[in-house]
Amino acid sequence: MIDFHCHILPDIDDGSDSMESSLAMARQADADGVTHIVATPHGSFNGLDELLERRDARLKELKAALQAENIPLEILPGMEYFADGHSSNAGLDHPACRCGLPEYEERPLLVELPFTIDIAFAANVFFNAQMSGIPLVLAHPERYDGFLKHVEQLMELQDKGLYLQFNSSNFKGSFFSRAVPKAILRLVEHDREHVLVGSDAHHPEFRPAVLTHARERIVAAFGEDCWRLVSDVTPRRLLGLE
Repeated sequence: MIDFHCHILPDIDDGSDSMESSLAMARQADADGVTHIVATPHGSFNGLDELLERRDARLKELKAALQAENIPLEILPGMEYFADGHSSNAGLDHPACRCGLPEYEERPLLVELPFTIDIAFAANVFFNAQMSGIPLVLAHPERYDGFLKHVEQLMELQDKGLYLQFNSSNFKGSFFSRAVPKAILRLVEHDREHVLVGSDAHHPEFRPAVLTHARERIVAAFGEDCWRLVSDVTPRRLLGLE
């Protein structure tokens, strides 16, 4: 399994605050059956070059620690790029912001939008990505305001080639609301070829690095083949692991 969205790098954003925390998250992921994690620290136009240098340094440190601890987990470089009306093109123009093996030219960009913005703004960002020939992955659309009202629009964007990355924890819903998990499953059913999953993990206890909830719901609804597609086949292709 491939975790497409994880804040596992130590001391770089609001995710892991230490190497000990990062290793705890890595052990969680390994025990859950995850084989690859895309390290996606928050980034934006401001201070981008400095952030990329820090990301690469933390990535090197974490890889060395994983090897020393005999944790068989591969960490790939990436970023959760914050795109608003003023900075959306910067991430598209900077190859190092994209997710996957650096030598793979067709790797995608994981984009986060302002949570209060109309989800239709994704269409504008996606159009720019298409013009650049870059696959675009929209991070956790289920977290944006008005998600339940924009499911049809997201389906239209899937049809045009936009990938949707859902957080595993949001598949479980709550006692008060099961509408969000149902809407996520509608989008999986509509176009499973353009769905990815991630833990969006920030902390080993409060936001752990596991894909369990997504796996249980997707397998129950659509079977093992669908789960293998969204958790391994599609991300492996996008990240250049084939």
